Amino acid sequence: MRTCPDESDLRELRVRGTRGHGRTAAAAVLAFVALSAGCTTGSGGREVSFRGANAPGLTITIRNQRTQDARFWIWVDGRRDRLGTVQSTQSRTFRVRLDRVAEVSLEFDLTLGERCVTRTASLEPGARLNVAIPVNLGLMDVRCGR
Repeated sequence: MRTCPDESDLRELRVRGTRGHGRTAAAAVLAFVALSAGCTTGSGGREVSFRGANAPGLTITIRNQRTQDARFWIWVDGRRDRLGTVQSTQSRTFRVRLDRVAEVSLEFDLTLGERCVTRTASLEPGARLNVAIPVNLGLMDVRCGR
């Protein structure tokens, strides 16, 4: 059973935006990937790299297209851990320890801006995600608020 979407899934899915306009699921997946970025120990928000040649995990690359820095957290099965910051107009890759299928979502906030949370998705070890935070957050399937 496959738990991670691939490109053909993205072409088939449609997501309803908050204003009733249809959006492709690619925007939703981009938001989700942004949320699932990072590596932490879960202790006091300290960032920790997770490395290991054969270790299972998620690899998430986030491309921040906005002019504000974005701070990221990951939620795995209801537990929140800090991932790190992606500078404005920069990219950053995170690795997250994951040794089983888990419910994952991402949370991010923008400097002097709102906090956003992506939809939860089931991901399996070894998944690779690429996420873009667009200039217009309306293109992402996220819940945002202050």
